[in-house]
Amino acid sequence: MGIISSVANVLKLIFGQIELVMAIVVLIGLLLQRKKPMDVVMGVVKAFVGVLILKQGSTLLQAPYKPVMEMLRSAFGISGIITENYSGMAAINTAIPMLVTMVPTVMLFGFLINILLAKFGPLKVVFLTAHTMLAFATLTVWLVNWFFGCEGAVLLIACSVFCGVFWTVMPAWAYKYSKPFAGNGFTLGHISCMAAVISSRIGMLLGKYDKNHPVLFEEDEEDEEKTGRFSSLTRLFNDSTVVTCLLMTVVLAAGCLLAGKDAIVEAAGGTNWIVWMIELGGNFTVGIVVLLTGVRMMIAELVPAFKGISDKLVPGAVPSVDMPVFFPLAPFSAILGFLGAFLGEFLGFFILLAFGSATLMIPGIIATFFDGGIAGVFGFKYGGKKAAFVSGLAVGLVQILGGVIFTVVSGLGTLGATYGNTDFGSSMALLAVTMNIIGSVWFFLILLVLIYVAACALLKKQFATES
Repeated sequence: MGIISSVANVLKLIFGQIELVMAIVVLIGLLLQRKKPMDVVMGVVKAFVGVLILKQGSTLLQAPYKPVMEMLRSAFGISGIITENYSGMAAINTAIPMLVTMVPTVMLFGFLINILLAKFGPLKVVFLTAHTMLAFATLTVWLVNWFFGCEGAVLLIACSVFCGVFWTVMPAWAYKYSKPFAGNGFTLGHISCMAAVISSRIGMLLGKYDKNHPVLFEEDEEDEEKTGRFSSLTRLFNDSTVVTCLLMTVVLAAGCLLAGKDAIVEAAGGTNWIVWMIELGGNFTVGIVVLLTGVRMMIAELVPAFKGISDKLVPGAVPSVDMPVFFPLAPFSAILGFLGAFLGEFLGFFILLAFGSATLMIPGIIATFFDGGIAGVFGFKYGGKKAAFVSGLAVGLVQILGGVIFTVVSGLGTLGATYGNTDFGSSMALLAVTMNIIGSVWFFLILLVLIYVAACALLKKQFATES
Protein backbone atom coordinates (compact mmCIF):
# COMPACT_ATOMS: atom_id res chain seq x y z
CA MET A 1 0.00 0.00 0.00
CA GLY A 2 2.92 2.32 0.84
CA ILE A 3 4.51 1.71 -2.59
CA ILE A 4 1.25 2.42 -4.41
CA SER A 5 0.80 5.61 -2.38
CA SER A 6 4.37 6.72 -3.16
CA VAL A 7 3.90 6.08 -6.90
CA ALA A 8 0.61 7.98 -6.82
CA ASN A 9 2.30 10.92 -5.11
CA VAL A 10 5.09 10.96 -7.72
CA LEU A 11 2.58 10.88 -10.58
CA LYS A 12 0.57 13.65 -8.92
CA LEU A 13 3.75 15.71 -8.59
CA ILE A 14 4.69 15.18 -12.25
CA PHE A 15 1.24 15.81 -13.69
CA GLY A 16 0.85 18.85 -11.47
CA GLN A 17 3.59 20.65 -13.42
CA ILE A 18 2.87 21.45 -17.07
CA GLU A 19 6.58 21.74 -17.91
CA LEU A 20 7.22 18.15 -16.76
CA VAL A 21 4.24 16.81 -18.69
CA MET A 22 5.33 18.60 -21.87
CA ALA A 23 8.85 17.23 -21.50
CA ILE A 24 7.44 13.70 -21.17
CA VAL A 25 5.26 14.16 -24.27
CA VAL A 26 8.30 15.27 -26.31
CA LEU A 27 10.33 12.40 -24.85
CA ILE A 28 7.72 9.87 -26.02
CA GLY A 29 7.55 11.40 -29.50
CA LEU A 30 11.33 11.42 -29.96
CA LEU A 31 11.75 7.88 -28.64
CA LEU A 32 9.06 6.62 -31.02
CA GLN A 33 11.08 8.07 -33.87
CA ARG A 34 14.25 6.42 -32.53
CA LYS A 35 16.17 9.66 -32.32
CA LYS A 36 19.77 9.69 -31.10
CA PRO A 37 20.18 9.97 -27.31
CA MET A 38 21.70 13.46 -27.53
CA ASP A 39 18.84 14.67 -29.72
CA VAL A 40 16.37 13.28 -27.21
CA VAL A 41 18.08 15.04 -24.30
CA MET A 42 18.23 18.35 -26.15
CA GLY A 43 14.60 18.12 -27.23
CA VAL A 44 13.33 17.31 -23.74
CA VAL A 45 15.36 20.09 -22.09
CA LYS A 46 14.25 22.71 -24.65
CA ALA A 47 10.60 21.73 -24.25
CA PHE A 48 10.95 21.92 -20.45
CA VAL A 49 12.63 25.35 -20.51
CA GLY A 50 10.23 26.59 -23.19
CA VAL A 51 7.22 25.98 -20.94
CA LEU A 52 8.93 27.75 -18.03
CA ILE A 53 9.53 30.77 -20.28
CA LEU A 54 5.90 30.62 -21.44
CA LYS A 55 4.70 30.71 -17.83
CA GLN A 56 6.82 33.79 -17.11
CA GLY A 57 5.44 35.45 -20.24
CA SER A 58 1.89 34.71 -19.08
CA THR A 59 2.55 36.61 -15.87
CA LEU A 60 4.19 39.56 -17.61
CA LEU A 61 1.45 39.78 -20.24
CA GLN A 62 -1.41 40.40 -17.84
CA ALA A 63 0.22 43.12 -15.74
CA PRO A 64 -0.02 46.07 -18.20
CA TYR A 65 -3.67 45.88 -19.24
CA LYS A 66 -5.25 45.00 -15.89
CA PRO A 67 -4.97 48.54 -14.45
CA VAL A 68 -6.40 50.00 -17.68
CA MET A 69 -9.38 47.65 -17.65
CA GLU A 70 -9.92 48.42 -13.96
CA MET A 71 -9.97 52.15 -14.72
CA LEU A 72 -12.53 51.65 -17.49
CA ARG A 73 -14.62 49.44 -15.25
CA SER A 74 -14.59 52.03 -12.46
CA ALA A 75 -15.26 54.98 -14.77
CA PHE A 76 -17.91 53.54 -17.09
CA GLY A 77 -18.91 50.14 -15.75
CA ILE A 78 -17.62 48.42 -18.89
CA SER A 79 -15.10 45.65 -19.41
CA GLY A 80 -12.63 46.06 -22.27
CA ILE A 81 -11.13 42.78 -23.53
CA ILE A 82 -8.37 42.46 -26.12
CA THR A 83 -9.03 39.89 -28.87
CA GLU A 84 -5.69 38.13 -28.53
CA ASN A 85 -5.23 34.36 -28.25
CA TYR A 86 -2.14 34.47 -26.11
CA SER A 87 -3.78 36.85 -23.64
CA GLY A 88 -6.61 34.33 -23.35
CA MET A 89 -4.22 31.43 -22.92
CA ALA A 90 -2.20 33.33 -20.31
CA ALA A 91 -5.35 34.18 -18.34
CA ILE A 92 -6.46 30.53 -18.34
CA ASN A 93 -3.01 29.39 -17.19
CA THR A 94 -3.26 31.78 -14.26
CA ALA A 95 -6.90 31.01 -13.42
CA ILE A 96 -6.73 27.20 -13.33
CA PRO A 97 -3.02 26.34 -12.87
CA MET A 98 -3.64 22.79 -11.68
CA LEU A 99 -5.99 21.86 -14.52
CA VAL A 100 -3.81 23.29 -17.32
CA THR A 101 -1.11 20.78 -16.41
CA MET A 102 -3.31 18.43 -18.42
CA VAL A 103 -2.88 20.50 -21.61
CA PRO A 104 0.19 18.66 -23.02
CA THR A 105 -1.56 15.31 -22.56
CA VAL A 106 -4.70 16.71 -24.21
CA MET A 107 -2.54 17.90 -27.11
CA LEU A 108 -0.97 14.47 -27.52
CA PHE A 109 -4.20 12.47 -27.27
CA GLY A 110 -6.09 14.99 -29.41
CA PHE A 111 -3.40 14.70 -32.07
CA LEU A 112 -3.55 10.90 -31.92
CA ILE A 113 -7.34 11.04 -32.36
CA ASN A 114 -6.81 13.31 -35.38
CA ILE A 115 -4.32 10.74 -36.74
CA LEU A 116 -6.76 7.86 -36.20
CA LEU A 117 -9.63 9.73 -37.82
CA ALA A 118 -7.41 10.59 -40.79
CA LYS A 119 -6.20 7.01 -41.12
CA PHE A 120 -9.52 5.19 -40.79
CA GLY A 121 -12.03 7.89 -41.70
CA PRO A 122 -12.70 9.73 -44.97
CA LEU A 123 -11.32 13.14 -43.89
CA LYS A 124 -7.61 12.73 -44.64
CA VAL A 125 -6.19 15.82 -42.90
CA VAL A 126 -3.48 16.00 -40.25
CA PHE A 127 -3.26 19.15 -38.11
CA LEU A 128 0.36 20.35 -37.79
CA THR A 129 0.14 23.96 -36.54
CA ALA A 130 1.46 23.19 -33.09
CA HIS A 131 1.22 26.64 -31.46
CA THR A 132 -2.46 26.69 -32.43
CA MET A 133 -2.87 23.20 -30.99
CA LEU A 134 -1.42 24.44 -27.70
CA ALA A 135 -3.75 27.46 -27.56
CA PHE A 136 -6.82 25.42 -28.48
CA ALA A 137 -6.03 22.56 -26.09
CA THR A 138 -5.71 25.12 -23.29
CA LEU A 139 -9.07 26.58 -24.22
CA THR A 140 -10.82 23.19 -24.28
CA VAL A 141 -9.68 22.51 -20.71
CA TRP A 142 -11.23 25.81 -19.65
CA LEU A 143 -14.47 25.29 -21.58
CA VAL A 144 -15.17 21.73 -20.49
CA ASN A 145 -14.40 22.58 -16.87
CA TRP A 146 -16.42 25.83 -17.02
CA PHE A 147 -19.56 24.31 -18.53
CA PHE A 148 -19.54 20.82 -17.01
CA GLY A 149 -17.28 21.06 -13.95
CA CYS A 150 -15.22 18.10 -15.13
CA GLU A 151 -11.82 17.13 -13.76
CA GLY A 152 -9.49 14.15 -13.97
CA ALA A 153 -10.02 11.40 -16.53
CA VAL A 154 -13.37 12.73 -17.76
CA LEU A 155 -11.84 16.14 -18.45
CA LEU A 156 -8.94 14.51 -20.31
CA ILE A 157 -11.23 12.34 -22.46
CA ALA A 158 -13.65 15.14 -23.31
CA CYS A 159 -10.92 17.64 -24.20
CA SER A 160 -8.95 15.13 -26.27
CA VAL A 161 -12.03 14.19 -28.31
CA PHE A 162 -12.90 17.89 -28.63
CA CYS A 163 -9.44 18.65 -30.04
CA GLY A 164 -9.29 15.58 -32.28
CA VAL A 165 -12.66 16.32 -33.90
CA PHE A 166 -11.98 20.05 -34.28
CA TRP A 167 -8.51 19.47 -35.79
CA THR A 168 -10.07 17.10 -38.32
CA VAL A 169 -13.37 18.75 -39.27
CA MET A 170 -12.35 22.40 -39.58
CA PRO A 171 -9.30 21.88 -41.86
CA ALA A 172 -11.38 19.46 -43.96
CA TRP A 173 -14.01 22.20 -44.36
CA ALA A 174 -11.35 24.74 -45.37
CA TYR A 175 -9.89 22.16 -47.79
CA LYS A 176 -13.16 22.19 -49.73
CA TYR A 177 -12.37 25.78 -50.71
CA SER A 178 -8.55 25.73 -50.80
CA LYS A 179 -8.18 22.64 -53.02
CA PRO A 180 -9.40 24.31 -56.26
CA PHE A 181 -6.61 26.93 -56.17
CA ALA A 182 -3.95 25.51 -53.80
CA GLY A 183 -4.14 21.86 -54.83
CA ASN A 184 -3.94 18.86 -52.53
CA GLY A 185 -0.50 19.63 -51.10
CA PHE A 186 -1.79 21.42 -48.01
CA THR A 187 -4.78 23.09 -46.41
CA LEU A 188 -5.41 25.57 -43.61
CA GLY A 189 -4.69 24.33 -40.11
CA HIS A 190 -5.69 27.06 -37.68
CA ILE A 191 -8.51 28.36 -35.51
CA SER A 192 -9.44 30.64 -38.40
CA CYS A 193 -10.86 28.12 -40.86
CA MET A 194 -14.19 29.95 -40.75
CA ALA A 195 -12.42 32.97 -42.24
CA ALA A 196 -11.67 30.82 -45.29
CA VAL A 197 -15.20 29.40 -45.46
CA ILE A 198 -17.01 32.74 -44.98
CA SER A 199 -14.75 34.53 -47.45
CA SER A 200 -15.09 31.84 -50.11
CA ARG A 201 -18.88 32.05 -49.88
CA ILE A 202 -18.78 35.86 -50.10
CA GLY A 203 -16.46 35.59 -53.11
CA MET A 204 -18.80 33.15 -54.82
CA LEU A 205 -21.71 35.53 -54.23
CA LEU A 206 -19.98 38.72 -55.38
CA GLY A 207 -18.11 37.05 -58.21
CA LYS A 208 -21.17 35.14 -59.43
CA TYR A 209 -19.21 31.90 -59.20
CA ASP A 210 -20.60 29.10 -61.36
CA LYS A 211 -19.99 25.61 -59.93
CA ASN A 212 -20.66 24.05 -63.33
CA HIS A 213 -18.08 26.29 -65.02
CA PRO A 214 -15.70 27.30 -62.21
CA VAL A 215 -13.30 30.15 -62.92
CA LEU A 216 -10.87 31.37 -60.28
CA PHE A 217 -9.32 34.84 -60.16
CA GLU A 218 -5.58 35.43 -60.55
CA GLU A 219 -3.60 38.53 -59.69
CA ASP A 220 -1.88 40.32 -62.61
CA GLU A 221 1.32 42.38 -62.97
CA GLU A 222 -0.50 45.55 -61.92
CA ASP A 223 -1.40 43.88 -58.63
CA GLU A 224 2.23 42.88 -58.13
CA GLU A 225 3.25 46.53 -58.56
CA LYS A 226 0.64 47.58 -56.00
CA THR A 227 1.92 44.94 -53.63
CA GLY A 228 5.37 46.45 -54.00
CA ARG A 229 3.99 49.85 -52.98
CA PHE A 230 2.55 48.25 -49.87
CA SER A 231 5.76 46.32 -49.13
CA SER A 232 6.74 48.62 -46.26
CA LEU A 233 3.29 48.25 -44.70
CA THR A 234 3.41 44.49 -45.17
CA ARG A 235 6.88 44.31 -43.63
CA LEU A 236 5.66 46.35 -40.67
CA PHE A 237 2.72 44.04 -39.98
CA ASN A 238 4.90 40.98 -40.46
CA ASP A 239 7.01 42.17 -37.51
CA SER A 240 4.70 41.25 -34.66
CA THR A 241 6.91 42.87 -32.02
CA VAL A 242 6.85 46.32 -33.63
CA VAL A 243 3.20 46.32 -34.58
CA THR A 244 2.10 44.94 -31.21
CA CYS A 245 4.04 47.65 -29.38
CA LEU A 246 2.70 50.45 -31.58
CA LEU A 247 -0.91 49.29 -31.56
CA MET A 248 -1.10 48.35 -27.88
CA THR A 249 0.52 51.63 -26.86
CA VAL A 250 -2.22 53.47 -28.74
CA VAL A 251 -5.04 51.18 -27.53
CA LEU A 252 -4.03 51.12 -23.86
CA ALA A 253 -3.24 54.84 -23.80
CA ALA A 254 -6.65 55.54 -25.35
CA GLY A 255 -8.28 53.42 -22.66
CA CYS A 256 -6.46 55.39 -19.99
CA LEU A 257 -7.45 58.75 -21.49
CA LEU A 258 -11.11 57.69 -21.57
CA ALA A 259 -10.91 57.10 -17.82
CA GLY A 260 -9.47 60.59 -17.25
CA LYS A 261 -6.19 62.12 -16.10
CA ASP A 262 -6.96 61.79 -12.37
CA ALA A 263 -7.42 58.03 -12.68
CA ILE A 264 -4.19 57.75 -14.68
CA VAL A 265 -2.16 59.75 -12.15
CA GLU A 266 -3.50 57.56 -9.33
CA ALA A 267 -2.65 54.33 -11.18
CA ALA A 268 0.82 55.60 -12.21
CA GLY A 269 1.88 56.27 -8.65
CA GLY A 270 5.18 58.14 -8.61
CA THR A 271 5.79 57.72 -12.35
CA ASN A 272 4.99 60.52 -14.77
CA TRP A 273 1.51 59.69 -16.07
CA ILE A 274 2.41 60.18 -19.76
CA VAL A 275 5.50 57.97 -19.49
CA TRP A 276 3.44 55.39 -17.59
CA MET A 277 0.88 55.23 -20.42
CA ILE A 278 3.59 54.82 -23.06
CA GLU A 279 5.28 52.07 -21.08
CA LEU A 280 2.03 50.07 -20.88
CA GLY A 281 2.24 49.12 -24.57
CA GLY A 282 5.93 48.31 -24.24
CA ASN A 283 5.39 46.13 -21.18
CA PHE A 284 2.51 44.31 -22.89
CA THR A 285 4.84 43.63 -25.84
CA VAL A 286 7.55 42.32 -23.51
CA GLY A 287 5.04 39.80 -22.18
CA ILE A 288 4.09 38.73 -25.72
CA VAL A 289 7.74 38.39 -26.79
CA VAL A 290 8.67 36.33 -23.73
CA LEU A 291 5.59 34.13 -24.09
CA LEU A 292 6.20 33.56 -27.81
CA THR A 293 9.86 32.76 -27.15
CA GLY A 294 8.76 29.98 -24.84
CA VAL A 295 6.10 28.79 -27.27
CA ARG A 296 8.55 28.68 -30.19
CA MET A 297 11.19 26.84 -28.18
CA MET A 298 8.65 24.25 -27.08
CA ILE A 299 6.98 23.95 -30.50
CA ALA A 300 10.33 23.48 -32.23
CA GLU A 301 10.59 20.18 -30.38
CA LEU A 302 6.93 19.21 -30.63
CA VAL A 303 6.48 19.65 -34.39
CA PRO A 304 9.15 17.13 -35.51
CA ALA A 305 7.83 14.62 -33.00
CA PHE A 306 4.21 15.03 -34.12
CA LYS A 307 5.00 15.20 -37.82
CA GLY A 308 7.21 12.14 -37.64
CA ILE A 309 4.40 10.16 -36.04
CA SER A 310 1.84 11.35 -38.61
CA ASP A 311 4.10 10.60 -41.59
CA LYS A 312 4.55 7.03 -40.41
CA LEU A 313 0.92 6.38 -39.54
CA VAL A 314 -0.97 8.35 -42.24
CA PRO A 315 1.20 8.65 -45.35
CA GLY A 316 -0.36 10.78 -48.06
CA ALA A 317 -2.69 12.73 -45.77
CA VAL A 318 -3.19 16.44 -46.47
CA PRO A 319 -1.15 18.49 -43.96
CA SER A 320 -3.01 21.37 -42.27
CA VAL A 321 -0.58 24.26 -41.89
CA ASP A 322 -0.38 27.86 -40.72
CA MET A 323 -1.99 30.85 -42.45
CA PRO A 324 1.05 32.59 -44.04
CA VAL A 325 1.44 29.68 -46.49
CA PHE A 326 -1.58 31.05 -48.40
CA PHE A 327 -0.46 34.68 -48.65
CA PRO A 328 1.91 34.24 -51.64
CA LEU A 329 -1.02 32.87 -53.68
CA ALA A 330 -2.59 36.37 -53.80
CA PRO A 331 -0.36 38.83 -51.91
CA PHE A 332 -2.14 42.06 -52.87
CA SER A 333 -5.51 40.58 -52.03
CA ALA A 334 -4.15 39.49 -48.64
CA ILE A 335 -3.41 43.17 -47.93
CA LEU A 336 -6.89 44.18 -49.09
CA GLY A 337 -8.36 41.56 -46.77
CA PHE A 338 -6.32 42.84 -43.83
CA LEU A 339 -7.42 46.44 -44.46
CA GLY A 340 -11.04 45.27 -44.62
CA ALA A 341 -10.68 43.28 -41.39
CA PHE A 342 -9.03 46.23 -39.66
CA LEU A 343 -11.97 48.46 -40.61
CA GLY A 344 -14.49 45.74 -39.72
CA GLU A 345 -13.07 45.22 -36.24
CA PHE A 346 -13.18 48.90 -35.35
CA LEU A 347 -16.66 49.18 -36.85
CA GLY A 348 -17.69 46.27 -34.63
CA PHE A 349 -16.10 47.98 -31.62
CA PHE A 350 -18.11 51.17 -32.18
CA ILE A 351 -21.30 49.16 -32.73
CA LEU A 352 -20.83 47.56 -29.29
CA LEU A 353 -20.08 50.98 -27.81
CA ALA A 354 -23.18 52.52 -29.42
CA PHE A 355 -25.45 49.76 -28.10
CA GLY A 356 -24.03 50.07 -24.59
CA SER A 357 -22.48 46.62 -24.41
CA ALA A 358 -21.11 45.88 -20.94
CA THR A 359 -18.24 44.02 -22.61
CA LEU A 360 -16.18 45.80 -25.25
CA MET A 361 -14.02 43.78 -27.62
CA ILE A 362 -10.80 45.69 -28.31
CA PRO A 363 -9.25 44.68 -31.68
CA GLY A 364 -6.00 42.73 -31.39
CA ILE A 365 -3.72 43.20 -34.37
CA ILE A 366 -2.41 39.62 -34.76
CA ALA A 367 -5.76 37.96 -35.47
CA THR A 368 -6.80 40.97 -37.56
CA PHE A 369 -3.76 40.73 -39.81
CA PHE A 370 -3.62 36.99 -40.34
CA ASP A 371 -7.35 36.26 -40.53
CA GLY A 372 -7.80 39.31 -42.73
CA GLY A 373 -5.07 38.01 -45.03
CA ILE A 374 -6.78 34.64 -45.29
CA ALA A 375 -10.10 36.38 -45.99
CA GLY A 376 -8.47 38.41 -48.75
CA VAL A 377 -6.92 35.39 -50.48
CA PHE A 378 -9.98 33.14 -50.35
CA GLY A 379 -12.41 35.95 -51.14
CA PHE A 380 -10.33 37.09 -54.12
CA LYS A 381 -9.90 33.62 -55.58
CA TYR A 382 -13.66 33.16 -55.83
CA GLY A 383 -14.84 36.75 -56.35
CA GLY A 384 -12.06 39.18 -57.24
CA LYS A 385 -10.66 42.25 -55.49
CA LYS A 386 -13.99 43.60 -54.25
CA ALA A 387 -14.66 40.26 -52.59
CA ALA A 388 -11.19 40.33 -51.00
CA PHE A 389 -11.96 43.60 -49.20
CA VAL A 390 -15.58 42.77 -48.34
CA SER A 391 -14.52 39.37 -47.01
CA GLY A 392 -11.99 41.03 -44.73
CA LEU A 393 -14.65 43.47 -43.54
CA ALA A 394 -17.03 40.60 -42.77
CA VAL A 395 -14.35 38.65 -40.90
CA GLY A 396 -13.50 41.70 -38.79
CA LEU A 397 -17.14 42.13 -37.82
CA VAL A 398 -17.45 38.44 -36.98
CA GLN A 399 -14.37 38.57 -34.76
CA ILE A 400 -15.84 41.43 -32.71
CA LEU A 401 -19.62 40.95 -32.74
CA GLY A 402 -19.53 37.16 -32.64
CA GLY A 403 -16.50 37.28 -30.38
CA VAL A 404 -18.37 39.12 -27.65
CA ILE A 405 -20.96 36.32 -27.57
CA PHE A 406 -18.23 33.70 -27.26
CA THR A 407 -16.38 35.70 -24.60
CA VAL A 408 -19.44 36.21 -22.39
CA VAL A 409 -20.96 32.72 -22.76
CA SER A 410 -17.63 30.88 -22.40
CA GLY A 411 -16.81 32.58 -19.11
CA LEU A 412 -13.56 34.03 -20.46
CA GLY A 413 -15.01 37.46 -19.82
CA THR A 414 -14.68 36.77 -16.09
CA LEU A 415 -10.92 36.54 -16.67
CA GLY A 416 -10.78 39.79 -18.66
CA ALA A 417 -9.41 37.92 -21.67
CA THR A 418 -10.50 36.03 -24.77
CA TYR A 419 -9.37 34.38 -28.00
CA GLY A 420 -9.36 36.43 -31.21
CA ASN A 421 -9.55 34.35 -34.39
CA THR A 422 -12.63 34.10 -36.61
CA ASP A 423 -13.65 30.64 -35.42
CA PHE A 424 -14.37 32.05 -31.96
CA GLY A 425 -16.83 34.58 -33.32
CA SER A 426 -18.64 31.96 -35.40
CA SER A 427 -18.48 28.17 -34.97
CA MET A 428 -17.05 28.29 -31.45
CA ALA A 429 -19.59 30.91 -30.33
CA LEU A 430 -22.38 28.62 -31.52
CA LEU A 431 -20.74 25.63 -29.83
CA ALA A 432 -20.29 27.56 -26.56
CA VAL A 433 -23.99 28.46 -26.54
CA THR A 434 -24.84 24.80 -27.20
CA MET A 435 -22.53 23.60 -24.40
CA ASN A 436 -24.24 26.02 -22.06
CA ILE A 437 -27.65 24.62 -22.98
CA ILE A 438 -26.96 20.87 -22.88
CA GLY A 439 -25.22 20.96 -19.48
CA SER A 440 -23.83 17.40 -19.72
CA VAL A 441 -20.35 16.33 -20.78
CA TRP A 442 -21.71 13.03 -22.08
CA PHE A 443 -24.26 14.76 -24.31
CA PHE A 444 -21.42 17.00 -25.44
CA LEU A 445 -19.32 13.99 -26.47
CA ILE A 446 -22.30 12.61 -28.41
CA LEU A 447 -22.63 16.01 -30.11
CA LEU A 448 -18.94 15.91 -31.15
CA VAL A 449 -19.45 12.46 -32.68
CA LEU A 450 -22.50 13.71 -34.57
CA ILE A 451 -20.55 16.73 -35.84
CA TYR A 452 -17.81 14.44 -37.13
CA VAL A 453 -20.30 12.07 -38.81
CA ALA A 454 -22.08 14.99 -40.49
CA ALA A 455 -18.76 16.43 -41.68
CA CYS A 456 -17.77 13.08 -43.16
CA ALA A 457 -21.04 12.91 -45.10
CA LEU A 458 -20.69 16.46 -46.42
CA LEU A 459 -16.94 16.66 -47.08
CA LYS A 460 -15.69 13.18 -47.95
CA LYS A 461 -16.12 13.66 -51.70
CA GLN A 462 -13.16 16.03 -52.00
CA PHE A 463 -10.82 13.42 -50.48
CA ALA A 464 -11.82 10.65 -52.89
CA THR A 465 -8.76 11.16 -55.09
CA GLU A 466 -6.43 11.16 -52.08
CA SER A 467 -7.71 7.85 -50.71
